[in-house]
Amino acid sequence: MKTLYVLRHAKAERDSDTGNDFDRALAERGWSDAELVGREARRRGFEINAVLASPAKRAAETVEAFARGYGEIEPEWEPGIYNAALDRLLAIVGGADDDASRLLIVGHNPGFEMLVMTLTGGNPLNDGMPTAALAAIELPADQWSDVSEGTGTVTTFLAPRDLR
Repeated sequence: MKTLYVLRHAKAERDSDTGNDFDRALAERGWSDAELVGREARRRGFEINAVLASPAKRAAETVEAFARGYGEIEPEWEPGIYNAALDRLLAIVGGADDDASRLLIVGHNPGFEMLVMTLTGGNPLNDGMPTAALAAIELPADQWSDVSEGTGTVTTFLAPRDLR
């Protein structure tokens, strides 16, 4: 059994100093929301063995803020997550290190919402995947390469609005 934690980056500023989308920073609310979700993940006993994250500034800062609440995590920066289409995200998950049975990925919509829906074979996200939301998906697979569409179950969904 594998568990995939899908964390959408937290609320970001509309623009960056450089004018580049990749460089957009978290808004103040984003920092507090990601920390809140991290704290709740720790409280619920989520165990994370590996982290793959987009290197975009807002995703990197989401990792940092989440860790403030959760505890120390060591991300591996995966450039392919930034603006990834569904097929790319499925390939990234399928290529994850099998030594990690509980993987956190941090990145962006719309790909992350589509990933959750594809892995679970439906729409377990009634209101979509807001910023800083975390979906925990149990997958009946011994290796990440064996993860297949429609086989997962969302066991927990954390959204900042529900934790305040």
